[in-house]
Amino acid sequence: SANRSPSLVLGPRLSSVKIINPTSLFVPSKLTSEVFSTENPPLDWADAGLLIPHEAIRRQMAMMVQSVNAMSDSPEDKEAWKLTLFSKWYIEYLYESVHEHHDAEEKIYFPWMITKTAIPEKEFGKSHEELMSAMAEIKQCCAEIIKKGGKGCSAQVATLKEKVPKFDVDMRAHLKEEEETVPALLRENFTQEEEGQIVEQILQAGGLGLAKKFLPAVLLAAQEWTTDAFYADFVGSIPPPIKHLVDKYFLPDFENVVMIMRDAPTLASEPKLKRVPCCGIPFCFPCLI
Repeated sequence: SANRSPSLVLGPRLSSVKIINPTSLFVPSKLTSEVFSTENPPLDWADAGLLIPHEAIRRQMAMMVQSVNAMSDSPEDKEAWKLTLFSKWYIEYLYESVHEHHDAEEKIYFPWMITKTAIPEKEFGKSHEELMSAMAEIKQCCAEIIKKGGKGCSAQVATLKEKVPKFDVDMRAHLKEEEETVPALLRENFTQEEEGQIVEQILQAGGLGLAKKFLPAVLLAAQEWTTDAFYADFVGSIPPPIKHLVDKYFLPDFENVVMIMRDAPTLASEPKLKRVPCCGIPFCFPCLI
């Protein structure tokens, strides 16, 4: 409402991108979507709105599967770091990001859609529950690996090799279902401004903690599947204080630490992880997030 006190937007605004000619904004050949492609390119805000989080999630999952496939069936103790780093990444980053994404859909986005249109709620709800349950099982397995310091974890690796590829397939099917269904409903029932307001609400609910964990994945994915013009407008819409954190801290940290944790099972030697201090002040607020 108009009386709402203004608060800082914690991420980019899709509404700041002027979508006049879609071909100047998207690179369909780089999409990982099973719905949108060169033959069926995204056209507008309704398509792009779903692709922004989904492309990030699918790319992270592809690397997760690659890492699990790279794990030895009988891991040696000297390679325990591969398992522990990956497990910490899964629990602290992928699990948190995807869980927040689903929570936002269940608690904010879908209830908002239902105010004007019917959505296949049972299907979405059921697959949400099953996916969250699968994610929790993988999280439990990763927690066991961390507890054991990555040593003597053949049973846990076997569990990961069974559950992670299945989760990847099921999650992709779920994202596909949403991409087939939601954009048309948005177009028919809502304006881009209305959708933008609900996304802003989701960003506020996630707070800076979620922005730190998920926004770098979103931006790195967008660098691939959107054009320079789209990306410049999209990133340019991040408020300067948040953009400063993203450029100087969140993105470098994601590339220098988070992605290396994720890819640890594929590495030949143990990495030296160096988190990026954003300013050097011991009690800096962003460093404490």
